[in-house]
Order: sequence, then C-alpha cells, then structure tokens
Amino acid sequence: MRFFLALADAQTLVSAARQLDVSHTTVLRRIKSFEAELGSRLFEHVHHGYRLTMEGESLYAEAVKMKHVMERVSRQIGGAETQAMGEVTITTTDTLAHEILPPWLVELAEKFAGLRFSLKMRNEFSDIDNYEADIAVRSCKEPPGQLIGRRVGVIRFLACASVEYVRRHALTQFPLDTQGHRFIVLDSAYENTPFNHWLRTRLPRDAYRTTASSPLCAAALCRRGLGISIMPDYMLEGQESLVHLPTNEPIVSNDLWILSHADTRDTERVKIVRHFLQDRLVERFGPG
Repeated sequence: MRFFLALADAQTLVSAARQLDVSHTTVLRRIKSFEAELGSRLFEHVHHGYRLTMEGESLYAEAVKMKHVMERVSRQIGGAETQAMGEVTITTTDTLAHEILPPWLVELAEKFAGLRFSLKMRNEFSDIDNYEADIAVRSCKEPPGQLIGRRVGVIRFLACASVEYVRRHALTQFPLDTQGHRFIVLDSAYENTPFNHWLRTRLPRDAYRTTASSPLCAAALCRRGLGISIMPDYMLEGQESLVHLPTNEPIVSNDLWILSHADTRDTERVKIVRHFLQDRLVERFGPG
C-alpha cells in the first residue's frame, strides 16, 4: 500500500522511488504484483508518467483514509511525548551549532526526557544525503531534491572587524579602499560561497590575508583583531568586541532551510524535533 500511495502521489516511478528510497524497478515490480493480487489495473502509463484508473481512484480514497486512521491510532496509543524516544541527529553549520541551536536543544531535552541528541557540525549536505543525520539546518538557495523541508528565514552576511582593529585603522572608505588592511578569508572548501567570493574579489593582489578553515575559526581570529572578515549577522549579536563595517550595498544573503528525508521525516521523534526547531527558526530568522 505504501508503494501504491507513493506512485499515486508522485505520478512517476523515479519520484516515487526517491520517496521510498528504492529503485524505480522495485516500485514497478511491487505495483505489478499488487495489481495481480487484486486482479485489477490500478494505473495506466501515460506520456508524463502514471495516473490512476477508475479502480485505482477508488482504492486511493480508501487507502488515504486507512493511512490517516493508522496515524491517529498510533498517536492515541503512545502519545507524542511517550513516543519521543531515542536519538535524533542534527547536522548544521559550525556557526549555527555554536550560536543558535544550544539553548533550543536544552529546552527540548527538558521537555522530552526520552530524547537524545547528536549534533554534527558540517558545512555540506553529505551527512544527511548518506542517512547519517535525521534533520539538517542549512543555508542554501536550493536544497537537494531528495530532501524535503521548509525555508525558515534569511541569513545576511556582514563585514566586520574588532573594536581594536577599527580603532587602529581608518575604515571610512571600506570597501572601496582596501589597501593596507588585513583580511581573514576562508579556505578552498568555501571557494564557491557567495560571501567568501565577495571578499576575495575586493582584495588587492598583495593584501595581507589569513586563511581559516571554518567561519567559526575566522570569527575567533576576527575578535582578536587579526583583520576584516565576513560573517553571518547573528555572529555579531551581543558581541561587544566586534564592529559592523557598513558597505555601499548589501553583501550577500542566503536562505535558511530545515530539511529531512521523505522516508524518515514522519518518525515521531524526528517530527517533534523538526516542528520545534522550525518554529524557533521562523521566529528568529523569518519570514525573510
């Protein structure tokens, strides 16, 4: 029935297979077996994919009802809090993991005693792509197609330097004039990120630069007065040692998403954590 509902909703074998995390040939084989067992055709193959036959439409209506009943019964038997058991792995960037998520995870842990958390600081999608994480909190323009989620806000990037650096250097012409300044840039792993590209394209060839392996490392160096860097706006909040350097135009911004796999997103523990974080992220960063 899961295979039937997936193909009915997705209308193509490839999309249904992606939802179920199987090959498209497996989807087709299961559907054919199901049709043989019922002695009725449920789908007809059309040029853009598959659509339900009259018999399939009748079955679909009942199947959806059955799915909703089972979900309701499951919630009634266990209750959301008693089902919130086990580990939820969250992957996010180092700066979000350091600056934003900790108080929310404390709140979740106090509310749901059966939940445990694993927090991975990664700046790419590979861990959730490989099913090594349940939830991803990421900034990007378009998330990978195999992940499902919601855009929860916008992160803006700002140029900044330490109070001490600003005191010692004239910055009235920045960023039009960058001569004589020191800069903190990110390494080649961030070569294609818009905020790092913005800074690199404005540096003179002979500029003094320090290369950091992560934004969190760059922020620490910047606070110590090593030079000018680009950071997400939330890194400057409550930081008396850092000064925002105005620019003649906005630097860059990026959408913030909360994402998970289609086939794990409705697990009760994942759903509870995802909804909680989604609400907090929208309050903090939304609507953009």
